[in-house]
Amino acid sequence: MGLLKTRWETEHDGHALAVARDELTKGFVIEWDGVVIARRSWSWIGLGELHGTADVDGSPREIHVALEWGGLSALDGECTVTVDGEAVPMKKIA
Repeated sequence: MGLLKTRWETEHDGHALAVARDELTKGFVIEWDGVVIARRSWSWIGLGELHGTADVDGSPREIHVALEWGGLSALDGECTVTVDGEAVPMKKIA
């Protein structure tokens, strides 16, 4: 996908977690088990922060995503994710 669309994914405590950025719509989303739980539109070149809450067996999980410019060596940017304050490594898929 590259510069216009980028996706990062991981599995956390048995749940699928994904962050997708789309430069055409100037926004990004957090997906938890395939369901969009937070959306942000019109972020500056797909950068910024987004917060969401996922329900796991009746208990809320706070998710924080930060998309930052990765410099010339990482033009797709860098995706930093925490779940309940714990850093979660993400893998760039596309």
